[in-house]
Amino acid sequence: MPMKSHEQDGGECFRKWHRTRKANLLRLSGEPPKTLCVDQLNLTVCCRYAESLQMNDRIRRYLLKHHGEELAQMEDLVAEISLTGAGSGLGAKGDTKNVNNV
Repeated sequence: MPMKSHEQDGGECFRKWHRTRKANLLRLSGEPPKTLCVDQLNLTVCCRYAESLQMNDRIRRYLLKHHGEELAQMEDLVAEISLTGAGSGLGAKGDTKNVNNV
């Protein structure tokens, strides 16, 4: 069976190759989450809120007195997220001037 040119098969060979390639890539890498932007926004908002709680002296003293272990975990998590840059979508790190008065 001789190979057909692109003009002879109307591009069907290319479309079939593209579908197969896309299916193989999805199978290998998995389907990307459809809510990635929303999840990143939620993570950013939560990190900023946790940072604002840490910066408020009254809240920090209360958490240290009554929930010391949870405070340490929250500090570690916020530090880790800040280092990876995942929570940096809303401005510079520490830019919580509008959130401090919670």
